Amino acid sequence: MTTEKSQTEHAAAALIAGSVLCVLAAVLLAGGGWVLWKDRVDREADGLVRLGTAHLSTETYAIVGDLHGDGPAWLWESAVLGDSRVRATSQSQQPLFIGIARTDELSGYLHGAGYATIDSFEVRADTTRAGGAPSGPPSRESIWAASTQGTGRQTLRWDSRAGDWSIVFMNADARGGVTVHGDASAELPILPWVAVGLLVPAAAAGLIGGWLLLRTIRRRTGPAPSDDEPQEWTAAQTPVGAQN
Repeated sequence: MTTEKSQTEHAAAALIAGSVLCVLAAVLLAGGGWVLWKDRVDREADGLVRLGTAHLSTETYAIVGDLHGDGPAWLWESAVLGDSRVRATSQSQQPLFIGIARTDELSGYLHGAGYATIDSFEVRADTTRAGGAPSGPPSRESIWAASTQGTGRQTLRWDSRAGDWSIVFMNADARGGVTVHGDASAELPILPWVAVGLLVPAAAAGLIGGWLLLRTIRRRTGPAPSDDEPQEWTAAQTPVGAQN
């Protein structure tokens, strides 16, 4: 009785472990497939992957985005992010300025000015800071590591580098009321490695989980003993006449 109970407990544990491993394999497979799709199918002709599209608008004088987002710093290094690109079009008649500068230098230029910051590809009231106009048009400043300005769609390429950097969208004459529609893309050279890191464990978990389930189900639904199989006879089962 104890042996049968132990076998039942082992079978239940194997079923649970196999099911968990199969679910884990499905989740990893879905994640790895999505990453592989982004890397192989969703890349644009110039080798960049679209990160997001946004419509940004503020009544203040600038829209500022942090180029190093949440998470550890290595996520934003060139080996992970690679070259990036920002494209934006002003929704007003004013020429648009896009510039990238060190965060502290950009903060110095915008000190006392009203501006909005980007959070998850959007600008909200709680990300907007009141203030006056900047000290002058952005093109007069020497803080920019990369910049572009003009009418129509403006494109700015950026090679990721160490340090804290920020991007700003402004009217070229530093007037208030900035409205742009744009998108951000990056090379993301790490994507193939992420896909392998997800798909290999998915295959391993699927094989082990499937083996546990199949082995347990086979044992639980094995064939019943055949009537032709030899039976063990005890002295009590032996006919009385056969003892002589």
